[in-house]
Amino acid sequence: MNLIFPRIAFIFLCVIILIAFNSSAIFSDTTVKIISQSAESEFPSGIKFNIEAESDTKIEEIALRMKFGQQKSGVYEYFKFETSDSVSTELFWNTNTASKYVPPGTIVFYSFEIMTSDGYKTNSDQYQMIFYDSRFDWDEISEGMISVAYHGPVANRAKEILETIIETTKFMSPIVGDLEEEPIRVTIYNNVREMLPALPPGSETIRRELITEGQAFVDFGTLMILAAGDSSLGTAAHEVTHILVHRAGDSVFRNIPSWLDEGLAEYGNKYPAFSYDTALDYAIHMDKLLPITSMPTMPGTPEDIIIYYGQSKSLIEYLINVYGTQNMKALLSTMKSGTNVDDTFQIVYGKTKEEVENEWRDYIGASLYDWKEGEVALPTPVPRPDIKVFSLTPQPGSNVVQSIESDSITNIRSTGEESGNIVDSRSCASHNDSSSNDISAFFLIAFVNVLKFRKSFILRKINYCDKRFGEIDEPL
Repeated sequence: MNLIFPRIAFIFLCVIILIAFNSSAIFSDTTVKIISQSAESEFPSGIKFNIEAESDTKIEEIALRMKFGQQKSGVYEYFKFETSDSVSTELFWNTNTASKYVPPGTIVFYSFEIMTSDGYKTNSDQYQMIFYDSRFDWDEISEGMISVAYHGPVANRAKEILETIIETTKFMSPIVGDLEEEPIRVTIYNNVREMLPALPPGSETIRRELITEGQAFVDFGTLMILAAGDSSLGTAAHEVTHILVHRAGDSVFRNIPSWLDEGLAEYGNKYPAFSYDTALDYAIHMDKLLPITSMPTMPGTPEDIIIYYGQSKSLIEYLINVYGTQNMKALLSTMKSGTNVDDTFQIVYGKTKEEVENEWRDYIGASLYDWKEGEVALPTPVPRPDIKVFSLTPQPGSNVVQSIESDSITNIRSTGEESGNIVDSRSCASHNDSSSNDISAFFLIAFVNVLKFRKSFILRKINYCDKRFGEIDEPL
């Protein structure tokens, strides 16, 4: 009883002090009126904001609060003006730097906070604008929360891209859940020249050498797609799956691992313009598979990137086919709750992610990986027969090549027919045969080297612009 009275007295005293210090604001008759406001895209440089406001006391401060797309946090900046009871001012927000880049088509939410000289503070309604690429006049088609902006004579392609994205969201819904309440905005460009200035600021060499076919900006909820060529539908399906997967699996603590992200993106792509099966076959044959579930990021070389995509896709297909879509959905939702990927695998599958990866390796006939030793556990080597020199004339230690009768030519059979081996039509099966043809290996190596020259196609998917702005309570 003795402790309760002092506490009540202390609380009462705090209230009195608070009222005393803020009486001018609490009991103020000040009124503030916003006469006009606007936000204008000057892409790619930035956004120009204007406000005209009046008050019966002097306006001392106007803050602009902004949130871009589906980002969780916002930013704010102050207008510069002379204190007055009638203010007309503008602010330009730059978007042409790497840290402040905003992709075209992003929804920008903004509001104004106005403070007068007597301490009165008021907040405006929230407004929104679409940060269109101001170089073009845009048309738009939409269904539900999905919108596609286009310009020029590509209305049919825009419709196909919209239908593909809708189809992909329905296909992935058993895994990612129902995410239709959050908008997805797509901007399609007709050619590379149009798209280059819209890409995130970066090296001129990279911008000149790489051909970006599409890019997902998962935090903004926006996509950029190159409409030219036959790969636009596959690009749209792949990139929109990135957005769906990140929404289903990212937490405030961490994002989903890259291999899971890329594997699911390829799983959701029903219009692949490129098959990674051959690259995966090569990696298995040459024991070049990556310890993919333990890799924090994507590898750096073009050859490893191709293998990485092939492994990711194959591993995801294995997890879904063997353990089911419900477990994959549980995997994403558990990670979204903040659980790290190692604990998530134990919770959902009852195994470590390394154990699951080795299950998959065994399933496709590849060598297992020993994470303790950091190397592939190779199968027991089988000795090959001695190689002897063939000669048309007798030589010491050589075999003599003799003429073949014409009637015997028809009796020659391939090694596979002779031994009765049957090659599994399923990708990557039956790779433990120690008699694999070295000529095939040569062509596989040559194939991968050729693919190095197509790194522009692969690298279009690597970088996501996951730019995070400062918390809303911190001025920039």
